[in-house]
Amino acid sequence: MDFDCFKDLYSLQFSPYAFSQSGIPGKHFKKLANSLKSKKTQINFHEIWIGAYPNARWTEKIIGWVQKREIIKFLSTINSRIITTSNSAALDRLGREGIDAKYLYLSGSIPNFSFQSKNRKKHLQVIFFGSLYSKFPYQILFERLTRISISSERKIEIKIIGIQRENSSFKKIFALSKKHNFSLSKTGELKPEQVSQEFKFSSIAISTTPYDVIGKSSATVAMLEHGLPVLVYNDGDTPEESLFILDQFKDQIFLLNDPFSDKKLLHFLNKNPKPFFDGVAYTAKKMLEICH
Repeated sequence: MDFDCFKDLYSLQFSPYAFSQSGIPGKHFKKLANSLKSKKTQINFHEIWIGAYPNARWTEKIIGWVQKREIIKFLSTINSRIITTSNSAALDRLGREGIDAKYLYLSGSIPNFSFQSKNRKKHLQVIFFGSLYSKFPYQILFERLTRISISSERKIEIKIIGIQRENSSFKKIFALSKKHNFSLSKTGELKPEQVSQEFKFSSIAISTTPYDVIGKSSATVAMLEHGLPVLVYNDGDTPEESLFILDQFKDQIFLLNDPFSDKKLLHFLNKNPKPFFDGVAYTAKKMLEICH
């Protein structure tokens, strides 16, 4: 590989609340922009301004307006820049402001470890990994899982992997598991090799991150890289024409909004497991292409 394009390249991984607790960096952000003014810079937007979705609260819209103004001013200060982002929502918002941004795949947080998969014919292990967002439609999900259980004639076992800070969502999952007669277990924090093993013991993964921003969820991407089918929800915050998913994962995404996804998912479950997708190598290759 030719890494000459990375010489003197400054790479900034951007998220408003990483710079400031309020999400508004202010004068420090201006100083950073001035220091990068004559430098070749890549700005990778993990997140942009808040409040840029239809049902945003007025406080989010006000803060978002200030954040957007700061970001646009920051980008206009830097002369030589490459702008990338990991998700369709951010690409859509940046494009609406006339900012030329490119898609850059964010690799998963869990590497591949070799394990022998368990026999999964007697049950369907359904896993949650990553943040459990409270706005996710858990009721719709459990109704969907019940139908899948009946059609496949296999029992559902829910498993929540890793550290969870959102207790209200866990309570919803607990109540619904009891109502639908699904078994439920919780692992707590695991080592990466243990998480990889759990992926390979599982049949279905759930991502509570909205469909238009799943690209910024390294937990969701890790499940996709391990070949799992992932159930997600499209909350309608980004126009349909702006939505996309990496080609390698198109057959692994199943929308709760799609009435035909049950049949598609059952068909996927009957196929041989997909091989691990090396996201780190893929991202490195794409970075070289973008920076040349």
